[in-house]
Amino acid sequence: MKKLSIYFAGTIQKDHEVMESRWTEGDFKILQQKLGEEKLIFLNPSQRNDDLCDQKSVFGRDMSQVFLADIVFVDARHRRGLGVGAEMMWAKFHAKPVIVLAPNETHYRKATTEILGTMITEYVHPFVESLSDKLVSTVEEGAAWIQDWMDQKVGMVKDLSAIYEAMRHYQHTQYNHDHPMKELVESCDFLEKSFKEIPTLLPRSATYFPL
Repeated sequence: MKKLSIYFAGTIQKDHEVMESRWTEGDFKILQQKLGEEKLIFLNPSQRNDDLCDQKSVFGRDMSQVFLADIVFVDARHRRGLGVGAEMMWAKFHAKPVIVLAPNETHYRKATTEILGTMITEYVHPFVESLSDKLVSTVEEGAAWIQDWMDQKVGMVKDLSAIYEAMRHYQHTQYNHDHPMKELVESCDFLEKSFKEIPTLLPRSATYFPL
């Protein structure tokens, strides 16, 4: 029986931070109950005894765990730091499923919010939306999606082509109206040449399942 490895991205407490949320034993027990304890391998970056003074090694360890994981499960119940975003992007580099735990009316997911004077409804942080294969409100909902994924009941998992597709989408829908960006690109031959090459960087990807 093949085991399923899950990497748990989230916050590791530092002495200057107040922990608002983190992965708990209760969360892990829910997954074990829903998916079967004997089937799971938990890759938890907070469980370690390596030398945390070796920053390159710390980074290498976390990237190694993402690389080894079948699925990346992100705790986004509160605001997260640089590491989580990098882990999500690394997962997409290797076409690994990313589930994001972000309940309604939390930092990355709101019914309404205002950005640069623009009111946005049904807001999901753009990086969360674009790098996630599934956005969930509870651990139970995440477990259900994992089971569906194991049973091959979900569509394609996003990979690097999803990022290039988002760049092409911007080119086709917003670039001509985005005057600061348009003026910047067209002011430099090198930028303009590179911008025009975006459509050729990777083949167009298939349609993904919705969040």
